[in-house]
Amino acid sequence: MALKKAQIERVPEMNTPLHTNEDLVRAFLEHVPASVYFKDRESRFVRISRSQAEKFGLADPDLAIGKTDFDMFSDEHAKQAFDDEQEIIRSGVPILNKEEKETWPDGTETWVLTTKLPWIDATGRVLGTMGISQDMTQRRRAEQELQNYKEHLELLLAQRSAELVRVNLQLERDIAARKIAEQALAEKAAELARSNQILENISLTDDLTGLYNRKGFLALAAHRVKLANRNREPFSIAFIDLDDLKEINDSFGHLEGDRALRDTASLLRECFRESDILARLGGDEFAIFVAEADEGQIARRIEERLSERERNSPPRGYPLSLSMGVVVSDNSQEEEVETLLKRADGLMYQHKKGKSKPVRKRSMGRAPRAGTARR
Repeated sequence: MALKKAQIERVPEMNTPLHTNEDLVRAFLEHVPASVYFKDRESRFVRISRSQAEKFGLADPDLAIGKTDFDMFSDEHAKQAFDDEQEIIRSGVPILNKEEKETWPDGTETWVLTTKLPWIDATGRVLGTMGISQDMTQRRRAEQELQNYKEHLELLLAQRSAELVRVNLQLERDIAARKIAEQALAEKAAELARSNQILENISLTDDLTGLYNRKGFLALAAHRVKLANRNREPFSIAFIDLDDLKEINDSFGHLEGDRALRDTASLLRECFRESDILARLGGDEFAIFVAEADEGQIARRIEERLSERERNSPPRGYPLSLSMGVVVSDNSQEEEVETLLKRADGLMYQHKKGKSKPVRKRSMGRAPRAGTARR
């Protein structure tokens, strides 16, 4: 009986909560890597995470209490943040996943992905705002570096195009004004041919689809691969083949084949972001550099969009069908773009082998899942 009584007396102690809400909040704010903050109705800090304090250069998060963004940032960012928070307090509408540029008093700039919500107590009264900001500075810098590189290539193309125009005009003036000798005319024609060849060699765009061509893809994707390896960011290379293009051309004509290629390019644009690199390598082959590493999600995205198009588009006499191979990099080893393309091409052929062939059939059986691999 004494043992049973002792056990019964300890039951309430075992049911006592191990941690208070304050313990949980303190632990969260102490260790969360993102910047977390609570502000009153005047946008003054009430509480912040340690990661936010370190970003402010404060040894203790409590040192931020009572301060505002105007004490930490330049007026440009502080005013925008203040206006956003006052609108949240007024309307009760949160701000979700907003990309913000933070400007600091020393002139530096950082970028964060921010979510802010109204801070409401149990009675429904708005106490202020609360938010979380995840640093994305490295990603923005990588995107800007890629954009600068792309603009540089486009400038080179524009300069060469202008040079070709100038050469053409000079050639026409020389022929009209002086009726140069046959030998001189031949030399100018050769110069024009060389200029045309140079322009063709540096062209980056596929005329039919408007996507990058093989040369453009290899140049831009090689640069993105170097950036991803340097920043330890995962990425994927997808190789996509438009099935049965030859049979479409033979059965319906080359104009219909061109339409199928343009429809494929349009579908791929809808599946990916502007920061991804899409290209038609030639013939029925397409390639994509994707700044993400979920190969299953990449394949599903394309397959679902393709199925939706097939359901909603008017009959064309054949199904639009794609075979895919995706190679995912986790930066554990560095490989050239050509090597990754070759591996993705092999996976694509494995995917194609498991699919049925008919072209003149509107209905389409479920294709095997696209081939994927990690390295």
